[in-house]
Amino acid sequence: MLARAAIIATITGSAPEAAAQGIPARPDMMSRDSGARDSTRRELVKWAEADSLMAALLARQGYSATRYQGDQVVFDTRTRTLDLSGDPAAVGRGATLVVGDTISYSDITRLVVVRGDTNILRDPSQNAEDVISRGSLTYNLATRRGSVSNISTTVESGERWFVSGVEAAFVSDSTGRNPTTFFVRQGDFTTCDDSVPHYFFRAGKIKMISKTLLVARPAVLYIGEVPVLWLPFMFQDIRSGRRSGILTPRFGVSEIFRNSPSYRRHVDNVGYYFALSDYTDARLWLDWRSGARPTEGDPGWTKYNGEFQYRWLGRFMTGRFASSHDRQKSGNSNTALSWTHMQDFSQTRKLSFNLNYVTNTFIQRSNAFDPRQVMATISSQANYAQKLGPASLTIGGNRRQYPGRDQVDQQFPNFNLSTPTLALARWLEWTPSLSVVNDQNFNLDQPGTTSFRYLTTAGGLDSVQVSGDRRSTSASFNTPVKIFGFTWNSSFRATDAEDNYPVSVRVASRTDSGVTSTRMFSRTYRTDVDWETSIGLPSLLVGSWNVSPQISFSNVDPSPYMVRSQFSGGRFVRQSKRPSYGVGVSPTFFGLFPGLGPVERLRHSISPRLTFSYAPKATVSDEFLAATNRTRFDYIGGLAQNQIQLQISQNIEAKLRGEPDSATSGNKSSRSDRKIKLLSLNFSPIAYDFERARVTGRSGFATERVSYDLASDLLPGFSLTAGYSLFQGSLLSDTAVFKPFRESLEASFTINQESGIMAAFSRLFGRAVPQRNSRIERLEAAGDDALSQRAGSTPVAGVPARDRVYGMTPTQGFQANFRFSSHRQRPPVGGVIVDFDPTINCRIFQFNPIAFSQCLVEQQTNPTNATPFDRPIGAAFVRTPPRENIQSQMSFNITPTWSASWGTNYDFQARAFASHTVSLQRDLHDWRSTFAFTKAPNGNFAFSFFIALKAQPDLKFDYDKQTYRPTTPRQ
Repeated sequence: MLARAAIIATITGSAPEAAAQGIPARPDMMSRDSGARDSTRRELVKWAEADSLMAALLARQGYSATRYQGDQVVFDTRTRTLDLSGDPAAVGRGATLVVGDTISYSDITRLVVVRGDTNILRDPSQNAEDVISRGSLTYNLATRRGSVSNISTTVESGERWFVSGVEAAFVSDSTGRNPTTFFVRQGDFTTCDDSVPHYFFRAGKIKMISKTLLVARPAVLYIGEVPVLWLPFMFQDIRSGRRSGILTPRFGVSEIFRNSPSYRRHVDNVGYYFALSDYTDARLWLDWRSGARPTEGDPGWTKYNGEFQYRWLGRFMTGRFASSHDRQKSGNSNTALSWTHMQDFSQTRKLSFNLNYVTNTFIQRSNAFDPRQVMATISSQANYAQKLGPASLTIGGNRRQYPGRDQVDQQFPNFNLSTPTLALARWLEWTPSLSVVNDQNFNLDQPGTTSFRYLTTAGGLDSVQVSGDRRSTSASFNTPVKIFGFTWNSSFRATDAEDNYPVSVRVASRTDSGVTSTRMFSRTYRTDVDWETSIGLPSLLVGSWNVSPQISFSNVDPSPYMVRSQFSGGRFVRQSKRPSYGVGVSPTFFGLFPGLGPVERLRHSISPRLTFSYAPKATVSDEFLAATNRTRFDYIGGLAQNQIQLQISQNIEAKLRGEPDSATSGNKSSRSDRKIKLLSLNFSPIAYDFERARVTGRSGFATERVSYDLASDLLPGFSLTAGYSLFQGSLLSDTAVFKPFRESLEASFTINQESGIMAAFSRLFGRAVPQRNSRIERLEAAGDDALSQRAGSTPVAGVPARDRVYGMTPTQGFQANFRFSSHRQRPPVGGVIVDFDPTINCRIFQFNPIAFSQCLVEQQTNPTNATPFDRPIGAAFVRTPPRENIQSQMSFNITPTWSASWGTNYDFQARAFASHTVSLQRDLHDWRSTFAFTKAPNGNFAFSFFIALKAQPDLKFDYDKQTYRPTTPRQ
């Protein structure tokens, strides 16, 4: 036939058997220049419209049809050979399709030969991608074998591998039980999708098994056209899902070729991965550091690790359990456990916990290189939540260990039961809540007047460091009731605390004022019971002056209503209550002012809250004062209260002018609705007592501490908070002196290329300023910043604890976060003073750098910035050194492909940098390189160079040097 023809050949037999004789395609392959990888792939051939005869043949049952189409079709009846040519010629059998310039099919030899510039083989029934041949394609239907010249295809394994070769052969299984296998000679493969790839591997022989593996040998890595690396073989697993196998060991070039005689070899991640089921997996691995030329701080170690993960979606349960055992050459060891579990029993019952535990916090700290792991608490949390009708029940707790310290803090069990507002009647609303907290501290190592216990032994006098425990259990019940607009608030609280450690207390004499005696208690205890009630009257002038009257019954002394302690002989003593009357007013005053420049209008608002309260004079019994170690001498807590309290908040806002929009013919853009906060200033309440000023003849201020905070949108993320102590001495004594003293100062801000200050610098140097984007400008501090999780929880075992992440900026441009903090104590006057100075306490180890380092970090990792725990009245005052430091995290792009990040912490008191995290990353299109340096507060530092192929991270060049260097005392 010389005209375009379409022929249908019918083959007798069942449809499945006939379909099995179709021309197979290589699974998991696709043309490098093909379109989509799903059902939307481009159409290879447009079949001619079937006439009535062809339609009848296609509709016959029990037969499968093979369609032939071309511009010219020649059938030789003697040799039973069918030749097709056209643009294009096509043979289709079921879903299998072959397209080429010329196609020849021999019914005797069962050979199909396809020739042309571009030949395509497609078989969607085997989930195959298109196979491209730019030479010839031969396939034997009987033996299921074929050969291809100038092949070009792809292999999917998470990454798309483009494979090409001069000659190739393939073998397939008609049953589909065995995968199709390809053999390529003189082939190239790469993941670079450019027309001229940046890199590729060239191999003499390549074997590909459908959806299983790709093996090449020998393989030469080319960067451009330059060979840079020879590999005896190249292996790529292209199977989907998880499989058991050997983990990839981690070691650098220096582990093979040492560049320094003092270098200590170390190898990580030597182990095996187990794919136990569809829901669970596990891994075991070994980390090792050489013990050659050991030092006191780095004796060498072997670390055994294991991790088990589970995820059972049908039971709404997921979690991981990990453990590690670190054994040092010196004989010390540490075992770390980590267990995370989350489970939903139903929509109203949920359980979650994150448990972390180590047996030796000193080894845990000394072997860490990540600054977060050195300073972060080893924290555990557990929580169970359930809905009980309208009520919500939570039971849980938390536990904390500290790096380099024996102290353990835990809150367990914690119980909380709360309800939303219950409308018992149209005029009656009730919102009860109940909570129980059990707080415990073990192995307290904070300083005191008795830090050592001295014993007489056979060898002479010996000393033992004193450590103690502390427990505090509290329960509270709140029952606010709203009746016809009146709010009646009642709360009941009970606290029982016990300190099991010796403490020296100055006890005041009840008979002779000003006379004290020092007593030593092996343990102290105190039980408090308190009840408070108040009635809030309906508000008046709502929306303008917002007047809120209130009546309450409060304690005369700020202490709880009933107290039991060692000073009362174990008996409960109580104080008096007195009524208190008050009224508060909270209006808002604002003014509108014309703007200047880009500002259209300014709005200044002031929201003062003024409260007046009065309470009559009352007395407190001597027994109650004695139970709290106080006397009536210089006590003024029973004076009448005639107070006025003021709290002020003010905001200055600016409304920006609209900018003309060329697309809308001069109409104002949406920026005209944009408002920014120029200044927000809030002050904490401050009270003045006229009766106190009259009786004492001194200042009438009745607030011990005040603070203020300042924020502004002019500098994104900017905030400033300062706290002051107003009095030297107790407010309950007439000897208190009004002497303001700054105790704390904290400031933080964030800037980036969209910030106004950066735009000003850009204009100054003649650079173009891009249009501002408020969504980009208002940034939050990075969650993975080097020290942002200093007090947070860090896993102590498993893969998350092993991997060190060097944070890189995910976007273009500059971004920086700064945080300054300063904390100090008011200098004490009189009494017993104990200095909590790490350098003084650790001075006995100054000639042993390792011991000094351990002692120094142990003392510096105090959980809080204040006194570690409450001490009874009359106990020694613990004076801690001031702390001033600044933390910063900066990330920026040097070029579109170079990214840099630097995080640090500078201690102003020590005049030294406590930690550094510096990283430099280069995106090489198909490769990624990282240069990183970290210095932890414990003195350890590490330098790492890493370059790896994105598609095959195990193919890498890296250098990782870790140095254990303890801090040394400053002279």
